[in-house]
Amino acid sequence: MIPRLAIHHLSLLSALSETGSMTASALRLGVTQSAASHRLREAERRLGVPLTRKVDNRLELTSEGERLRHLGETFLSELFRLEQELEASARDEKLLVRLGQATYSRYHWFPAFLDYLEISDPRLSVDLSGRATAHPLAALLDGSVDVSLVFGREPALSKFKSIKLGSNEIVAVLSRHHPLASEPVVNSLNMGDERFFVYPMTAEPGFDWTTLLGEPTVPFRRMTPMPTPEAVIDLVRANFGVAIFSRWAVEPELADGTLIARPISDEGVSLDWWCVRRASDAEDGPSARLATALSAWSAQSEQALSTLAFGNRSTRPGA
Repeated sequence: MIPRLAIHHLSLLSALSETGSMTASALRLGVTQSAASHRLREAERRLGVPLTRKVDNRLELTSEGERLRHLGETFLSELFRLEQELEASARDEKLLVRLGQATYSRYHWFPAFLDYLEISDPRLSVDLSGRATAHPLAALLDGSVDVSLVFGREPALSKFKSIKLGSNEIVAVLSRHHPLASEPVVNSLNMGDERFFVYPMTAEPGFDWTTLLGEPTVPFRRMTPMPTPEAVIDLVRANFGVAIFSRWAVEPELADGTLIARPISDEGVSLDWWCVRRASDAEDGPSARLATALSAWSAQSEQALSTLAFGNRSTRPGA
């Protein structure tokens, strides 16, 4: 089966989407305007549908053109990455792997892991992707990332392969000067009218606090949504309220004393963290090698737990 469109057609649609101009798109692609116009007419003739329309002196993609653009950009991104891998392999250089993690844009653990990786698998080069923060599994499927760190239940779809990194405590986080700082446990039972900040977890199914932890015994009276976990950290640190975090995500603030953590139940609550990759990737490929390295590194308590904080740990006195 041979597609009707070629790479140069898809590249033009991507350029048109960004520039809205045939002249600017031609300049970006390094061709003449007439050549770019010919590409568009050729693509429309082959498919039998219009791919652009004129709106206020600007070229916009039709719904059909937009669908092709999205598919084309995903394909071109994957092709570019594969080319880089093959070129690097031919030169015996580093292999690029893209890594993302769900919910938290916090990478205080990353430098220590890179030090470990330089010794354990020096041919791997890791690039971080923000796409996985809100869409950790979708980012794997569309090729935005090669490995995602996710929490909760292990992804059950056959499209993924997972390695359990460990478990991490879910804690209430507050400033040392908060009225609840002296409480041994902080949850909806003793929160009262204190402000409780909530932040988006991910857009993936099953990734929300009530699904993962269950509905609170007593509803929170004063709940304030915030756009990002990082915004919540700033507000909680300034003593404006309380929030719930995976403990590792606030390790820097716990270490410097600007925040303290309390269990959310007498028994404590932990969630599993998983390193997930595409099942279609080769078992000896870069993504599998990165997943293996992350698993081995997270098992080293002295090195990994001090930064990433995976593993079950009791709350430290005064923490």
